[in-house]
Amino acid sequence: MSVSGVPAIPPERVLRLEAVAAAERQRLAGSTPGLRELKVGAIWTFLRRQPPSYWLVMIYLLFEYVRPQVIYDWFFGPPYVQIVMILCIFAFLLERRRLRLGIMEALLAVFSAVVLASAVGAFYPNIAYDRLSLYFTWVVIYLMIANAVDTEERFLLFVFAFILYSLKMSLFGTRSWAMAGFVFREWGASGAPGFFRNSGEFGIQMCIFLPIIVAFIQGLGAHWPRWKRWVAWAAAFTAVTGIVASSSRGAFIGLAAVALWMALKSGRKIRAFLAVAVIAGIVYVITPIEQKQRLEMMGEDPTSISRTTFWKNGIEMMNDNPALGIGYYNWVPYHSAYYGSPAYPHNIFVQAGAELGYVGLLAFLVLMGATFVLNKKTRQLAKRRGDEGRFMFMMAHGLDGAMIGFIASGFFVTVLYYPFFWINLAMTVALHNAALSRSSFDRANAYTA
Repeated sequence: MSVSGVPAIPPERVLRLEAVAAAERQRLAGSTPGLRELKVGAIWTFLRRQPPSYWLVMIYLLFEYVRPQVIYDWFFGPPYVQIVMILCIFAFLLERRRLRLGIMEALLAVFSAVVLASAVGAFYPNIAYDRLSLYFTWVVIYLMIANAVDTEERFLLFVFAFILYSLKMSLFGTRSWAMAGFVFREWGASGAPGFFRNSGEFGIQMCIFLPIIVAFIQGLGAHWPRWKRWVAWAAAFTAVTGIVASSSRGAFIGLAAVALWMALKSGRKIRAFLAVAVIAGIVYVITPIEQKQRLEMMGEDPTSISRTTFWKNGIEMMNDNPALGIGYYNWVPYHSAYYGSPAYPHNIFVQAGAELGYVGLLAFLVLMGATFVLNKKTRQLAKRRGDEGRFMFMMAHGLDGAMIGFIASGFFVTVLYYPFFWINLAMTVALHNAALSRSSFDRANAYTA
């Protein structure tokens, strides 16, 4: 058959073209023996073969999560994150690679349009315009990660780096708590300077880190010697101690949500719930008495009451400005002018609804829900490969768990434009792209065989 006189491409040729494209992606990524075992030599061999765009997104992750440009005075200087992203864009173009555009990108475009429209109609448009670069930086970062980390091997090392950088934070937080004598500290432990400096944001990162490292271990642990598995599980537990050290009640709720979710999703539910019970017992024992009292007083203490007031104010803002809200990044000046104090919403959903209206809140919820749908599709692709697809299958579960941790703990903190959601979104799409590439590559092998 043909359309408008143009001969239709036979299905067999379409399959061959897909196979060639997939094989080329696989060739560029390389299949390195020892990579799943996390052998240093294999990691270096793999990295040497990667294009500049992949190296640059890995460097970006270092600057964002470790923040050496802030920690070390001698390194302080230019805006490293922005420079790395600009170089990554140029590298991506010079490599003649094309952006994958799918449903997630369409949903992100809708959300971006809402942000722009909200900024134009904001109560304080100059403030909105000044902060637009922050939001669109996340869009660029998302696009680069989702497209540069496009094979299973690339995703493996990217998430491994994410785990190492999160582990650095959890170890630092745990150590600072230990040096203080494991006592309650109202300010809590903190992470890397910047987005993770506050104990609440540090606690959210730990809630995201925990399900990701657990999924990583479950996906690759069979390839490791016993001692390496023990070390990995000990590293995972530092996420738990980091949450306790943070003294953040939101992080405690995030931990409970993640633990319950992982138990419900486990194939061995009895064993999983027993493990959760043991961890809950340990957490109860090591949690300072002052923190237990703060948890018991949730909803009644001054902090809880003030946050409830801010949420009510935010809902009032939504109702007064239902379409596009008070304006992107306008919460603080608007609250100061109309409510008499420069407060924060302390809730990602209230923040989205108040600043972007019900339209923006709906777009955000749809974007968030789409990550769970995409991870489910990734698991379906991975399941077809049997044991070979176990890593991708478990990581899709881990990213779901990370989103659960973000939702539960983010319900109490103003972090909509922090890296938590946007990096999880990018990793979700990157993992799915990698699963698609692997599926096409497997079809190519089956076809040629």
